[in-house]
Amino acid sequence: MEIIIILAVVAAIVLFFMYASKSGAKMLAEREAKIARSEKAKAKIIGSHPVGISGTGTGGRYQGYEFTLEISNGYKEPYRAKCVWEVYPMGAPKVQEGMEVNVKVDIEDKETIYPLAEGVAFAWNWQMMHKKNK
Repeated sequence: MEIIIILAVVAAIVLFFMYASKSGAKMLAEREAKIARSEKAKAKIIGSHPVGISGTGTGGRYQGYEFTLEISNGYKEPYRAKCVWEVYPMGAPKVQEGMEVNVKVDIEDKETIYPLAEGVAFAWNWQMMHKKNK
């Protein structure tokens, strides 16, 4: 009887990890598709300040920053937007006040701006945490 219980627990754990893995892969594919559909633009950095996220990612340790940006793509009127990006040590020199960064703007939400600079990443966790609160 104990062996059956142990096998059932192991099977449940394996099934959970298989389900979580498929869900994670689906979520990553959806994110990549969302970025691919986004419009290319330029973002001039007006200002930035640290926000309450930091951690370790593919580029090492990062700090989350909220950026105030002026977005323009040459076809539409420039506008200001705020967004949160993860900034890794190698990306920090590329996102200083006054600099211009290549970005992609989400076609469904012009306040969602994906950086195209190496060492800088869109803060998906920040977005997910704050979507719940809206």
